[in-house]
Amino acid sequence: MFGFNKKLLNTAVVASLAMVGSCAALADSLTFSGWGGALQDAERKAYLEPAAKALGVTIKEDNMDGLAAVRAQVMSGRPKWDVVELGSTECAQAQQEGLVEPLDYSVIDATHVDKSVVSSHWIASHAYATVVAWADDTGAPVAKNWQQFFDPQVKGARALYRQPWLTMEAALLGDGVAPKDLYPLDVERAIKVLDRIKPQVVNWWGAGADSAQLLRSREVDFLAIWNGRVNDVKNSGEKVDYSFDGALLSHDCLIVPKGAANKDLAMKLIAQIMKPESQAMLATLIPYSPVNAKAYEQAAITAELAARLPTSPQNINKVVSVSPEWWVKNQEAVRQRFALFLAH
Repeated sequence: MFGFNKKLLNTAVVASLAMVGSCAALADSLTFSGWGGALQDAERKAYLEPAAKALGVTIKEDNMDGLAAVRAQVMSGRPKWDVVELGSTECAQAQQEGLVEPLDYSVIDATHVDKSVVSSHWIASHAYATVVAWADDTGAPVAKNWQQFFDPQVKGARALYRQPWLTMEAALLGDGVAPKDLYPLDVERAIKVLDRIKPQVVNWWGAGADSAQLLRSREVDFLAIWNGRVNDVKNSGEKVDYSFDGALLSHDCLIVPKGAANKDLAMKLIAQIMKPESQAMLATLIPYSPVNAKAYEQAAITAELAARLPTSPQNINKVVSVSPEWWVKNQEAVRQRFALFLAH
């Protein structure tokens, strides 16, 4: 009888050790979910591969298409993602809905990140800007700032983003609203500004690739466009240019879904992503801008590269930050108002 128990005990010990080993293996991996495409390719090299090496873990990857996917996972009770990158308005909404874990700022160093993009439950990962861009070779009148863009006396063909966010901010800046007075947005004033140049808007673009093609094909003489997109057009040899004066600064951001299986490791991954070295490396791979100011002290960011990034020391005082908190509270009503404007 004793021999049987001893054998049984040994079997139980082996099984327990196997279980512990299995749990340890699970704890040595986590999953990052992003937007895919060229951005995630760059993030893999700048963020994920260095973090995996530094932390001694395996970082798996997935793609998602926004907040709805995060919401569905959290509501299932078993989210498969540990760190997710969203747009800043979605991050603010996720926090409001209770879908995310609080971030551990004893692990994540946000000392050199603008406090407007550091929340208790999310932190910006990188920045981009909506700029005025123009063709230099059409011979048509072009706008080089928002004031000229929304002046109907400037007769060139133009294009705008087919969403109220960013477009309404641009209209109000073009009508003389000071950046410090931008929020709360005067929606009806923005609609009036948009209405006066509506006949000259030949395209309301919905995707970044479309905006770049409009400029490349010279279907428009000038337009509102994301800085990375126009930078690609310019780098291809096209005679186009753009300005960061009054550019609208937006951010992507990082969250940890509520109930994430590897919450502690997720905090460590975010800490690695926020390091100056990682932030600087991303900017060398894709024209997205660091949010950690210390990134600009890294040798990887040359003076020529810094000039093309909206958060660089020479550009940061030119740009205007978009408020994700305002949009979370007002987006549905404003979206309906904007749709009504477009329909008439």
